[in-house]
Amino acid sequence: MIDIASYRASDDRAPRHNLPKQHFSPSQLNQIGRCLEQFRRATVNGEKRRPGEAPVIGTAMHKAFEKNFGQKIDSHQDMPTYEVVDYYMETFPSVVEREQEYSGLEVEWDSESGPDKARARGKLGVLNYQDRVASRIQPTAVESDVEVDLGFEVPVIGRVDLVRRESGVDYKTGATAKRTPQPDWRIQAAVYGEALMRPMEFHSIGLSKKAQTVTIVTPLEEEALLVQPSPAERAEMWRTLKTLVDFAYRCMEIYGPDEPWPTTGTLHPWACSYCGFRPTCPAWKNS
Repeated sequence: MIDIASYRASDDRAPRHNLPKQHFSPSQLNQIGRCLEQFRRATVNGEKRRPGEAPVIGTAMHKAFEKNFGQKIDSHQDMPTYEVVDYYMETFPSVVEREQEYSGLEVEWDSESGPDKARARGKLGVLNYQDRVASRIQPTAVESDVEVDLGFEVPVIGRVDLVRRESGVDYKTGATAKRTPQPDWRIQAAVYGEALMRPMEFHSIGLSKKAQTVTIVTPLEEEALLVQPSPAERAEMWRTLKTLVDFAYRCMEIYGPDEPWPTTGTLHPWACSYCGFRPTCPAWKNS
């Protein structure tokens, strides 16, 4: 574990927690690093964005995996694949409804896709994952809440998709499968690894829109997807995250919650392209 005591801030000039949140999540920490203005709008002010197709598919798939692995903790047997797929198909509409109720906005389905084709893509992903991966996983817990003290004034709280004796597991769904950990995954690995005291493995499920194929990459195919930061790497990650959090505190001091914060997403290779706030962002007001 990180020796938190040795890394706690001793500088009285360090900014203090002044955000309307009693904890951080790994995704919020990543959001600070990606774009301070997006963090202000989404996390500080709680502005809702139109839900997208990919997160809806991913959430419904997560629920299907949770259904199977939840019962497998005691049974040590996977449910029949068709039952897991049927559960996904039944759950998908309720996920759509919940996302729309939460945001107050309709789901933004990808062009020429729509909910039926989106649900079919996820169905193919669930079927392939159950047939190709599920049998080699014996969970000890699913959807586990974890909390860790990284030396901030508030804890970091997250939820791990699945815990097994050897590692934690996090599912990642998208249009393409990833063979190396993405930057925000490393934040998750540092936080969850600190809480679980074990490495994190990422299962990347690529759902091709054009070819209607599924690619699944786990640490069995790519060792890089098993992430176990060394003590020095975790300490450096903590130092970096602490600095990012201090940036957010400083922005709150300087600008407050209502004035735009620096639009650092414009310095990111793709952040603005996928940001639901772009139409009203000051960085793009003339576009």
